[in-house]
Amino acid sequence: MVTTESRSISKGSDLLAQSDLRQSNVLSVYEKARAINIEKNNARLRALGLISANEERKSNASAWGLEEKSSNIKRKPSSRPPSEGCRKSRRLLKLSSEISENVVTGGNEEERQEGIEKEREAIVKECREARQRAAMEVAKLGVESAARENPTATYEHCLMRIRSMTKKGLINRVRSIERAAGKHCVIKMAIFKSCLQDENMWELAKLASEALERLKGLQSPP
Repeated sequence: MVTTESRSISKGSDLLAQSDLRQSNVLSVYEKARAINIEKNNARLRALGLISANEERKSNASAWGLEEKSSNIKRKPSSRPPSEGCRKSRRLLKLSSEISENVVTGGNEEERQEGIEKEREAIVKECREARQRAAMEVAKLGVESAARENPTATYEHCLMRIRSMTKKGLINRVRSIERAAGKHCVIKMAIFKSCLQDENMWELAKLASEALERLKGLQSPP
């Protein structure tokens, strides 16, 4: 027996599918091919532990043009005069400020920064665990296959290089990988990005992530 609730869920799913279809129809043939490449690369990188689930989700959404966009609509100023209870400037009333410096610089900003740190720690932890699982699975295939397919050795080598390079050298490395755009450029850039995250170099990791997004759309996984 079909309940009202089940029909409602089914209808909601159909509307969502239609919305996705309309969005897909807006994309050109090139854009659709690019989005498909990005999805395939994301699946591969996620399996190797080089991107997190959240990074994969955001990347796929962006590829299909489904990311949330901030509204640029400006609110029109109200034509109505302020009511009696509205807040007035204490400076104009020649009163001392009621907001302490601690409130301005603390509180919300500290909470926001704490949230960022927790999110970064979760990304690093998730990727490390996924890389360990991938290494164990590939190791089961034998020494020869492990040496050929397992990115662990390459990852450790990349970490060593990053620790010995200057900031300028790291930036140039990101640019050189993207400029070369070789067969394995997506994997190389993803490893480099993940290593930078491991080393808590998030500003440079963001630079590598942006380059990685551009490379993922160029080719399918090898």
